[in-house]
Amino acid sequence: MRKGLSLVMLAIIVLIVLYGTVCLFLGNFVGAYATLPFLFIYYVWVVAVKRRKSREETTEDKEPGESNPTR
Repeated sequence: MRKGLSLVMLAIIVLIVLYGTVCLFLGNFVGAYATLPFLFIYYVWVVAVKRRKSREETTEDKEPGESNPTR
């Protein structure tokens, strides 16, 4: 399931980048810049998911009574 979702997301990103590139070559700068918010939202979403997973892994590794050192 995750592999299929990853392939779909990758295909969407490739299509967005390809569309922006074609628009740039054709001189349609508005169309090219219209793709940037989609790429930015995707990047922020991926970073947020990665941070959430790393937090879950660190909380699972700690013992119940163990404190988190700040050094």
